[in-house]
Amino acid sequence: METWDVVVVGAGVCGLTITRNLQDAGRSALLLDKGSRPGGRLTGRPLGGVLLNPSVDTVRSHDPEVTQEIMLRTGARFTPVTEGCEDWAFDQPAGDIAERWAGGTTLRRTFVTHLVVQESGLIHVVPHGSGEPIGGRAVVLTAPVPQSVQILRGSGLFVAPELHEVTYDERAVLLCVVDGVAAGVEAGHLAGRSAPDGIIETIRVRHRDDAGRVWLEVFATPLWSEATWEADATFSQADLLAALIRLLPGAGVVDSELKRWRYANAVGSGPGTTFYRSADQPGILVAGDGCGLLHGHPSGVARAVRSGLDVAKALA
Repeated sequence: METWDVVVVGAGVCGLTITRNLQDAGRSALLLDKGSRPGGRLTGRPLGGVLLNPSVDTVRSHDPEVTQEIMLRTGARFTPVTEGCEDWAFDQPAGDIAERWAGGTTLRRTFVTHLVVQESGLIHVVPHGSGEPIGGRAVVLTAPVPQSVQILRGSGLFVAPELHEVTYDERAVLLCVVDGVAAGVEAGHLAGRSAPDGIIETIRVRHRDDAGRVWLEVFATPLWSEATWEADATFSQADLLAALIRLLPGAGVVDSELKRWRYANAVGSGPGTTFYRSADQPGILVAGDGCGLLHGHPSGVARAVRSGLDVAKALA
């Protein structure tokens, strides 16, 4: 069985930050993720023959170390917007940025179900319930906190009460390809468009082609998302499409797909520290955007990077 200094579960920006910094410190680190691409909320999603990069398009940071880390890993440039605060607007597809961030890491696609702590202190990371375990002297869970809690529970490990306090914004999002609206579309958003029926909150333009087709990301309002969360996805998708056509009369929908982002952004207060270390198994840590103080790092990406930096320092 192969053994690593640290096994990081989850290849979002927190997992990428931990892995890159541990490697820089000379530690062996393996990155595991159930998705086919790294980046978490930066990951691209295919629609209509195009790889879209939905959800995040800017990062706000007033933490100089977080700003420096993102610049180092991605080549990004931040633009000051207010005193003590800076914004990073993507100058290339988010999926490409995530691939660059993951550069040089050992990344494997697998689904982790539970951990087994050996008498020696070595931690076995078990994939798919019965797969060949991977050994780690330390393991960091960086998935959304409810998923990390489930792994801890499935491993028979104590779950700190503060982890149960972490909650996430649940958001319904329609990804769609439309034609016939090019004249009303501005560079990044559909300016001046609002949803009087309370269904659509924001529409973002993600791509356009020479044939006049436009790829949109349509965010439902929080109230509508919550009210329809358990409804049949087909009917929810139809309602969002109808609301979109009311906003864009004359538009034709070429393709669409409904996404229900259960972990769109951490909104509940979790551990006050930027990561959690298991009380009974100190070699197991929980990190990510659900940790730390939300008002201290208002952007989920910035919060995840801060968490990753602190975990890497603790394990280096």
